[in-house]
Amino acid sequence: MAVSYQFRAPPGYGTLVPLDRQRHGALGLPSGEDHRWCAQLNALHVSAPEFAKAAADYAIAFVRDEDSGEFGPVAILGLRSQQNLFVDAQGRWKAHCYQPAALRRYPFCIAELPQPSGPPQRLVCVEEARLARGGTPLFNADGSPSPAWEQTQRLLEAIEGARLQTRVLCRRVEALGLLTPFEALALPKQGQRMRLQGLFRIDEERLQAIPGRDLRVLMRKGELRAIYAHLLSLENFARLMDYALERDAAEAGGA
Repeated sequence: MAVSYQFRAPPGYGTLVPLDRQRHGALGLPSGEDHRWCAQLNALHVSAPEFAKAAADYAIAFVRDEDSGEFGPVAILGLRSQQNLFVDAQGRWKAHCYQPAALRRYPFCIAELPQPSGPPQRLVCVEEARLARGGTPLFNADGSPSPAWEQTQRLLEAIEGARLQTRVLCRRVEALGLLTPFEALALPKQGQRMRLQGLFRIDEERLQAIPGRDLRVLMRKGELRAIYAHLLSLENFARLMDYALERDAAEAGGA
């Protein structure tokens, strides 16, 4: 009997199935870079350990999950709905920009299945349509993991560990009352006004006013470093506007 799994796929993913050595043993990943799967995502999840690297290229903001109500950090990729300014028409990511772990893990992810009792079951899942015969194999002929899959498996495990760290950070800054809503608004001299809503950031005045014991906890946990990386990253909204104007000009020229 076939087992039915129900879980929410990450943004941009298609239909997911559990990774299976027998079912997917003869399949692999196609060669070449192709990020068109997220070409219409204007944000991508990033973890707290990534903030220092991601802040060099992206504006990092917090968003509230509609289902759980919890906050999570995202790298802003565009100033309009369904706009990713870091992917070109050929699926190439913008050169020399940090690629978040959520980008590099595709087409794999770890899904959590609620259990009647105890912690949720975790399954490695894959967007099966992305796999192809003749690609970089996931498993060797004897069923053992290939080097390519071992590398991906390490990435997925690192993402899971980072996810827990990020959840702790978000819950702490929420409990301290440090998150405040804001809008990313761009008003170019020509063209359409660009606005992103539903974003949150750390309030610097509130951060400076928190008790010393809470500040020491943030420092000891390494979370203060992530907070300041987030604050510095907000300067990248100006860079996003430049990218948007460049794309608008290119599309107008090609029309």
